[in-house]
Amino acid sequence: MTDARNYIMVLAITLLCACSNGSGHSQPYSGDNEAATATVFEEKNSIQCGSSGLSTEQSRQTLITNGIDVIQSDCAYNNLMAFPSVCGADTGEILVHEIPKQNVVDAEKSGFTNTNDISDDYSIYDCT
Repeated sequence: MTDARNYIMVLAITLLCACSNGSGHSQPYSGDNEAATATVFEEKNSIQCGSSGLSTEQSRQTLITNGIDVIQSDCAYNNLMAFPSVCGADTGEILVHEIPKQNVVDAEKSGFTNTNDISDDYSIYDCT
């Protein structure tokens, strides 16, 4: 009987983790200079049933403080990771910023990651 409960629990967790809205992401429009920009992100550090984590403005300010112009900022979900619905677990939320392409290395030195590292697989949502 215990084996059956364990099997059901593992199956339920696996199914919950596999859920994804699958909507992909929508790259922010950056006009004629699209090739001259890149997108970077950092973890929002939000916790289910807990802290809402960083705001887009806090994240944006980190880039600005390090001399990096920010063209646009968005909230998004990292689609490459599955997160179980459990209080205290990570939410998978990230903060995405469009910046000049020549500043990507500086942004990475400041703790940001190029969205290419997650295959640009994220879903933008309204931060408000």
